[in-house]
Amino acid sequence: MNSLSVGFSAVIHPPKGGCLFIADEVPEIPRARVFDPLKHSFNPLKNIEYKKAREIADILYTVSPQGENTLTVRNGKRALLRMLLDGTERLDKLDRDFGKADVGPLEALATVDDVLVSPVLRRVLCNPTNFSFNPNSTILAGINRAELGDFDALVLGLFLMAHFKGQLVVPDFGFYGRDCQ
Repeated sequence: MNSLSVGFSAVIHPPKGGCLFIADEVPEIPRARVFDPLKHSFNPLKNIEYKKAREIADILYTVSPQGENTLTVRNGKRALLRMLLDGTERLDKLDRDFGKADVGPLEALATVDDVLVSPVLRRVLCNPTNFSFNPNSTILAGINRAELGDFDALVLGLFLMAHFKGQLVVPDFGFYGRDCQ
């Protein structure tokens, strides 16, 4: 059962049965697994289908909202969705064989490249997977904004939330929360 806790307490207790806990500083929880963005990686494109591809495209355009109401961005988002569904294995391996007049794919690639210019994000999202996300496990993701920067922390947090198939605990929803599409 999903739940939302709203209140004045700074203490948030993770649900029984497993969750992904995303925070700058994660609590000490016995037998919890720790996702460290400086060591671990995962492939957000693994077993991708339409719904997940749409979610990834939304994430990439959410973190780079410049010109969100323009035809170029609309066409880029559509092109990115098609690219993700094309069987690409990694974000850094998207097809780049497009004519210079085809603005949609060029916009999509520029948006992805803007995210992957970060060495942390490139390593986490493009290196071989070395961390598994079991929804029955409690996973602590210490996404420290002071160390990573706001942009990298936001991208990583949104990708982790989209990737994890269980309960989420996000104490700083004011930072990570976005409009649902």
